[in-house]
Amino acid sequence: MLFRTKKENEYLRSEVIRLRRLCDEKDSYFMELMADALRHGSKLAAKHMSDRKKYINGKY
Repeated sequence: MLFRTKKENEYLRSEVIRLRRLCDEKDSYFMELMADALRHGSKLAAKHMSDRKKYINGKY
């Protein structure tokens, strides 16, 4: 039983790492898209940038 629990923990730990990397990749694409949209005058991109700033600063 203990061996199975350790294996499950190892699997879950690696899954968390994989998901964090995937989120970082997704965020990178989203930031690139927002930056490009802002350069083209998108008000929606400006709103998303503002929301992201609030989220990062813990105000959202």
